[in-house]
Amino acid sequence: MGYKKIMFIIGLGIVSLLPGTGVSQSPKEVPAKISEGKVGSATEPEEDFQKARESFLKKDLKASAAAIRKGAAYFMKLQTQVEEKREQTFYASQEAMSKLADRVEKGAVNSVQELDRVFAQTFHALAQYHYLKTMESWTKKETTKAGQELEAASAALARGAKQAGEKMKGKVGSVIEDSHLLAEKLIQGAGWADAEAEKQIKALGVEIDKLGKKVKASKK
Repeated sequence: MGYKKIMFIIGLGIVSLLPGTGVSQSPKEVPAKISEGKVGSATEPEEDFQKARESFLKKDLKASAAAIRKGAAYFMKLQTQVEEKREQTFYASQEAMSKLADRVEKGAVNSVQELDRVFAQTFHALAQYHYLKTMESWTKKETTKAGQELEAASAALARGAKQAGEKMKGKVGSVIEDSHLLAEKLIQGAGWADAEAEKQIKALGVEIDKLGKKVKASKK
C-alpha cells in the first residue's frame, strides 16, 4: 500500500473522531438537553414557599407575604403559556396565593398549616396539569415529551404530598420513584414496555387524585 494511501486512511480515521462530524451523541447526552428546565418547572416555586414558611414562623409577615407573591407570580406566568382550556387551573392557584399573601401581611393567618395547605393545593394543580400533558403525549406516541411531562408531574406530586404532610414512604413514594425511572427511559428512548408504562402512568394519576382529595378535604 502506497504512502499517500496510508496517510489518507489515517486522516479519515482522525476526522471521524472529531465532534460535530457525524458521530452520534450518547443516549445520556441528548435527554439531558431535551429535559433541561422541565423538572425545574415543577419545582421552581418550592424555594419561595419554603422562604414564606420560614419567615412566617419567625413572624416576619412582610417577608412571608412577599415570598408567597413571588410564587404566585410564577403561576401567573404559566397562565400565559398554557392553552385556554387549562388557564383556569393556574389562575385559581395564583388567586389563592395572592389572597393568602394579603391575609398573612395583615396578620389574619393563625397557623403555618394554612400556608402548607395552599401550597399543597398549588402543587396538586401543577401535578394534575403535567399529568394530563403526559397522557396526551403518550397517546400521540410522543414519548420524549411524555417523559418530560411525567417527570414534571411526579416532581410536583412529591412536593405537594410533602406540603400536605405525607411521608415519602409506602405507596406514594414508590409510585413517584417508579415514575421518575420511567420518565428517564422515555426521554432516553429505550428500556420500557408499553403495557408497563401505561400501568405506571395510571398509577401516578391515582396518587395525584388522592392528593387532590386530601387537599380538598383540608379546606373544610
